[in-house]
Amino acid sequence: MIRNNVKSLLIIPIFIFILISKLNGTTITADNPNFQFNGRINFAVPDKPVIYWPGTYIKANFEGTSIAVLLNDSTGQSFYNVFIDEDYEHPYLIDCKAGINSYAISTTLTDTVHSLLIFRRTEASTGSTKFLGIEIGDGKTLHEPPARHERKILFYGDSITCGMGNEAPDSYADDNLKYENNFLAYGAVASRLLNAEYMCIAKSGIGIMISWFNMVMSQYYYRLDPEKPDSNWDFSQFIPDVVVINLFQNDSWLTYKLNPVPDSTQITKAYADFVREIRNHHPNAFIVCTLGSMDATKTGSRWPGYIKNAVENLRVEDNDSNIGTYFFPFSSTWTKHPRIRHHKEMGQNLAAYITEKTGWLSDVENSYVAQAPTNFQLIQNYPNPFNPSTTIEYLIAKPGKVKIVIYNALGSEIQTIVNEYKSAGSYKEVFNAKNLSSGIYYYQLICENNIQTKPMVLLK
Repeated sequence: MIRNNVKSLLIIPIFIFILISKLNGTTITADNPNFQFNGRINFAVPDKPVIYWPGTYIKANFEGTSIAVLLNDSTGQSFYNVFIDEDYEHPYLIDCKAGINSYAISTTLTDTVHSLLIFRRTEASTGSTKFLGIEIGDGKTLHEPPARHERKILFYGDSITCGMGNEAPDSYADDNLKYENNFLAYGAVASRLLNAEYMCIAKSGIGIMISWFNMVMSQYYYRLDPEKPDSNWDFSQFIPDVVVINLFQNDSWLTYKLNPVPDSTQITKAYADFVREIRNHHPNAFIVCTLGSMDATKTGSRWPGYIKNAVENLRVEDNDSNIGTYFFPFSSTWTKHPRIRHHKEMGQNLAAYITEKTGWLSDVENSYVAQAPTNFQLIQNYPNPFNPSTTIEYLIAKPGKVKIVIYNALGSEIQTIVNEYKSAGSYKEVFNAKNLSSGIYYYQLICENNIQTKPMVLLK
């Protein structure tokens, strides 16, 4: 069980490593078989594996009272989280320096066996990192690593999937990479809820038809080294049960620059063709075609419809029934990249959708991603599934403007059932869906800068 409070991560200081020359003790090189690696990693030099992609992580169990991490970062711009003994509330932050460096984690641990998780926060644009190993106490060693999860999830996406700006204060710009924390991005959150091994292939600014640079996702997703077009990943090394595609946000901003400007048929075909490429590499995976939570899913947007039409075409033309659509609702109160509180809700809702479609059991009560903020709480509706009415209960710890909005599966706003000033207290609202068809809907609570969203099922 991950024991964390998302809100506390926003306000507590993160421990920053002190750069040191070397700890006295034992060096465990990266080719030790008791390191467990997760992600697209270049093992051409076994004792110097190269890490590129956001969300790549390393696990180990080590002995002793001290530990340092040895890295050779190509640019000095990469960031890593390090967690000891699953203390996810207090990550150590590695702000990489260029070249070979030893980063001290702790010298005051109890003299026993400890778990280690090293997690790449930032995307490949910050440069590659060679993992050289760890330094632990004299005479200490590694134990067998933890068992791998049986389930595997792979995410293809853009800056939203990277976690761009998710740790930034609301008033700050999104593009400072020290505020990009893939560990708290929705994909990593959903993967932990589903107890699944996680892989993330994402790049800020990328699209399917057009990007903010001269490359699109079909020219990028297959690479081992993101900077080398001829560097091919061996897809047999990671066979996912679920693949999530969250693309088209950048296309929604940029397709007007194409000459000629594509029409709806061409946009739908481009998306379907890309999904076919992904299907070719992952023939047995359940593919989730998603979008959001930025303005490509705002009320009236055509882009969820393009994706839905593309998926329907794939079902008919390719007889592909192992595919679905899911859209993250856009909040009219939020115009930047999603922050941690948004990613938390996105991860919860995506995990719920995947659970529904696959039959997987998810750890929905995981305290790290499910614990409500202290200032308000949205409770799961009851009954659920329902027909035709259900009760929505919520808690407000301080007075303010409160809004509850109902969305359909495309992210379109169906109804606002609350939009008024509320005093602190507990409230219940009845939602009647007698005029709606069966399906998954979402209800979203907005209070000041806080947002919570939960799914509900109408079954007639």
